[in-house]
Amino acid sequence: MIVIGIDPGLTGAVAVMDHNGVRAVFDIPTMPVPGAGPKALVKNKIDGYTLCQLLLKHCPASEGKPRVVLEKVSTMGGANNAVQTQGSLMRSLGAIETVIECLKWPLEQVAPQSWKKQFGIGSDKTKGLEAARRLHPEVLADLKRVKDHNRAEAVLLAHYGRMEVA
Repeated sequence: MIVIGIDPGLTGAVAVMDHNGVRAVFDIPTMPVPGAGPKALVKNKIDGYTLCQLLLKHCPASEGKPRVVLEKVSTMGGANNAVQTQGSLMRSLGAIETVIECLKWPLEQVAPQSWKKQFGIGSDKTKGLEAARRLHPEVLADLKRVKDHNRAEAVLLAHYGRMEVA
């Protein structure tokens, strides 16, 4: 069975895993927000079409419907720019959910506290990278930079999804 882990957001990532390990890990594709001016805080959005094409490329229909594990996100109050950032995150979440719904793939949302507890990583991004590298050395080349922590989280979400199925 194929399991897909998705760390949502404009800097998020996707990991596709099967019984052999991680078959693909990639950043979520984005595109400019039409009409966003130079003063806009949020200038990009999820490119749903490209995301759909990448998922189909790595999850052929002949292998059945994959299980999708998406990190559950929510909004928090804050200053005006925090509201725009949270709005962007929710927009991204909606775009990802829509792509998965259009593909008619089962989707499970998991709170970060739940899946991170399994790996003992908390909110430390470095620990997430270390855990993903240790569990899946096949993706070391994809997780070599500090900013690859979103890819690492996608790998760990997919791994968590595999553990839940077993």
